[in-house]
Amino acid sequence: MNHFKLVEQFCLIQLQVLRDREQRLRKDLHDCSIQREYLSHFLAELGENESFNPIDDLIKEIKLIEDE
Repeated sequence: MNHFKLVEQFCLIQLQVLRDREQRLRKDLHDCSIQREYLSHFLAELGENESFNPIDDLIKEIKLIEDE
């Protein structure tokens, strides 16, 4: 295999590595966005409802997530 082909293969592999990394980062950002939205909603409910029992509701939410 000549040097040109070796360099070409290396570049193609590096491009794939970068695409995979970019995809993983996009997923991580999406997960962060979902968590931020959930926590914001949770805090809003906490502030709106004085009888809100955060521990019981949090346990219910955790159980729902675990069941998925």
